[in-house]
Amino acid sequence: MGENNLKLEEKNSKSSIAARLERLPMGSFHWNFLWMITAGEWFDTLILLGLGILVALIGIGFGYPSGKGPIILISYAFFGMLFGAIILGRLADIFGRRTMYFFNLLIFGIPLIVAAFLNDLNIILILIFIAGMGIGAEGVLMDTFISEVMPRKTRGKRLALAYTVVVTSAPIGALLATILEKNMPHDAWRVFLLFAGVGALVVWIARFKMIESPRWLVSKGKYTEADKILTKIENDIMKEKNLDSLPEPEIRAEAKEEKSRYSDLFKPGVVEKTIMMFIFMFFQSALFYGFTALVPLFLGSRGINLNQIFAFTFVVYSGFLIGSIFNIFVIDKIERKYGLIISIIAVGIFGVMFAFSGNIYLALFMGFLTTFSLWNMSNFYHQYNAEIFPTHIRASATGTSYALSRLSSAILPTFIGTVIYKEYGIGGAFLVLWFFIIILVLDLYFLGPKSTGRKLEEIK
Repeated sequence: MGENNLKLEEKNSKSSIAARLERLPMGSFHWNFLWMITAGEWFDTLILLGLGILVALIGIGFGYPSGKGPIILISYAFFGMLFGAIILGRLADIFGRRTMYFFNLLIFGIPLIVAAFLNDLNIILILIFIAGMGIGAEGVLMDTFISEVMPRKTRGKRLALAYTVVVTSAPIGALLATILEKNMPHDAWRVFLLFAGVGALVVWIARFKMIESPRWLVSKGKYTEADKILTKIENDIMKEKNLDSLPEPEIRAEAKEEKSRYSDLFKPGVVEKTIMMFIFMFFQSALFYGFTALVPLFLGSRGINLNQIFAFTFVVYSGFLIGSIFNIFVIDKIERKYGLIISIIAVGIFGVMFAFSGNIYLALFMGFLTTFSLWNMSNFYHQYNAEIFPTHIRASATGTSYALSRLSSAILPTFIGTVIYKEYGIGGAFLVLWFFIIILVLDLYFLGPKSTGRKLEEIK
């Protein structure tokens, strides 16, 4: 059993690694792998989706007027994510997925812990920038790694499941902020940062058991190492499932050894995907964070006090979780590009109804449906972005497109939430968001490739 069950040509063929990964039934290896990846992203997302909350908590701690805070912190964080996504994403293609995972949670966790003990806001902002680099890299590595390890027929479902767990950080973060603000208002932000930073370091320790991506190893010509890792996984799964053998691998299009060049993003056959994804990521981020920036502004305009805003934000943000649970059951059953288009249009419709609802409770329900649609969009694009690019440049492509989304996140939501909202109100803000929606739909429809259920090496 085990290695003896592998045919000689499988053992000697570099093209068999991807096919052998695809044939594996789900086992404890896959679940442990998902847990190690998901746990780190959970703490990153706690800060990512809680930036508005963190600004408010720091505002209280540093004596800002009620409902105010150092909103520039959001820009520091997103610019950090921009550099982290580009730099660590590129390094993940050169040095490996596992290697970069050893660095990004340290870059995220340590600055947050240090910042929690400081009183100089300028230094805190710099540390938030550094932590943002870790946040920017984590999503890139998670999407890339899961796409390369999970079987094609269920990789979307597994990624959606991971993000379903991850998104619980949004309502939990809002709930934690509500409790902390009520019981220890001036130090609430410190505890919030410590919770995220210490949690990240605990996960970092657990990740020492993580494997390297066999697909990446093959792209670097390290077939012997890839074969050794995969053979152990196969033997463990056969033992766990009481199997004498595994299904025959379907060797069709396979990963091949290629040097990772950043310029490959702009080669024929790839450049079309690059342009499409760069446009998409720039404007989807403005849509996602533009809406989340409008939620507290809208609630504040209704005369709701700060503690109620946290509580109502918890209700609206719970749509992220429910939307992600729903997405688990549809992400592998609908073509990814069409799922994105449907989700984006739904965001526009429910978002407008949220903005113009005369009743606050109806507005909260519409806000819930908007975040429900936003997270469906999020799960679809996280999988889509990682799976459409070749293995040897996957992390570079994913990282650069993420960086563009962080650039737009650092600029456009602030522009919408201050300049547009201030001059033209909530209607003007949503008019701008609908302009972004039209661009996104046209981009996906005309330029987006089909990918659902296809082997990574077969997506054209």
